[in-house]
Amino acid sequence: MDTPISNNPNFTGFQQAGQPLGSTVFTPAPSPKKLPAKNILLAGVLILVLAGLVLGFSKARSFLSKAEGDCTPSNIQETNLTASSIEITFQTEKACLTTVAYGTSTESILLRIPEETAALNHRLKLSPLLPSTTYYYQIMVEEKKVGVVRSFLTKRAEATEQTPTLVPTLSATYTFENFVKQYGSANAEFDFDKNGIVNSSDWLEYQKSIK
Repeated sequence: MDTPISNNPNFTGFQQAGQPLGSTVFTPAPSPKKLPAKNILLAGVLILVLAGLVLGFSKARSFLSKAEGDCTPSNIQETNLTASSIEITFQTEKACLTTVAYGTSTESILLRIPEETAALNHRLKLSPLLPSTTYYYQIMVEEKKVGVVRSFLTKRAEATEQTPTLVPTLSATYTFENFVKQYGSANAEFDFDKNGIVNSSDWLEYQKSIK
């Protein structure tokens, strides 16, 4: 049996059995264990997988955030304005089915012009309109209003056009202000188009009925 020749724990010399006293054999301290290459490779793969998951989650969140605003209208313009009509044009990032709601006041944006098919480039014509009248409109996507309320003023009626006027007859007993006060209500007295709600369309129908 080998006998240590010193109580110092850092001293690794031993006297082998049968060796003369004073004759020592030095045994080197054991080297630290190295990690197997397989474990190192596995750790590297796990790090790469985790990094990929984090990057993929960030991209997915960015994509979803962008997708929420895909139908937000941009480059909104009023074109081909006349005394009785106007075209509203705008773009969306993806093909969307939109609607333009409009009326003669911000509280009565009740008339709607829907699109027939989804598109990237949109063009909706609002008609018929009253001449020299301020209209307010807002773009909608799936019954949800997007963007801000915008307005435009129709042109004055040309000489060749007949400006709607009230004729003092027995049937002409209402003014435009009378109708505006009833906008949004279901007053049958002012609901000339019989759709259950009073709006600027009823005013137009009323004017036609008194000509």
